[in-house]
Amino acid sequence: MIMNKKFDFKLRIIVFTGLFAALICVLTMLHINTTNGGYIHIGDSLLYLSSMLLPFPCGMIAGGIGGGLSDLLSGSPAYIIPTFVIKVLNSLVIYIIAKNSQKIINVRSVIAAILSGLITVFGYYFTAVILWGGFKAQLATIPGNIFQAVGSAVIFIVLGIAFDSAKLKNKLKF
Repeated sequence: MIMNKKFDFKLRIIVFTGLFAALICVLTMLHINTTNGGYIHIGDSLLYLSSMLLPFPCGMIAGGIGGGLSDLLSGSPAYIIPTFVIKVLNSLVIYIIAKNSQKIINVRSVIAAILSGLITVFGYYFTAVILWGGFKAQLATIPGNIFQAVGSAVIFIVLGIAFDSAKLKNKLKF
């Protein structure tokens, strides 16, 4: 059976978007609890990678769905919508600043990961304020979210360097 190239290309995009959503979900669920009720995970690393590899808006879809599913499956349904919005914004920053790069890791992608991390820190701070109240009380959530954002950025850089060495971005050709 001869496959239509356009159909094959679209199917690959759908499959990789779903794969990244699943990986983001699982790597977010495999987390370390922090003392402030939050947790640290590396799911954002895959969100950054998906945004660098997949066409717009597939990385946003993978990040939003993967993060939201993680909240649903982890028993934190109050965070599903805020997580979806925050993860879509995380991905959007990557798309705007770094997407058209030849390599995954470069100055623009590192800057984008840092800015995306700031969205995570402040997004979850304001989410905690809205859900649980107390601007001052929720300041305690910031260090854990900073640690998560930095850890995700570092892992993104390490994985991105490995993917660049394997020329994976060129091989996928999305």
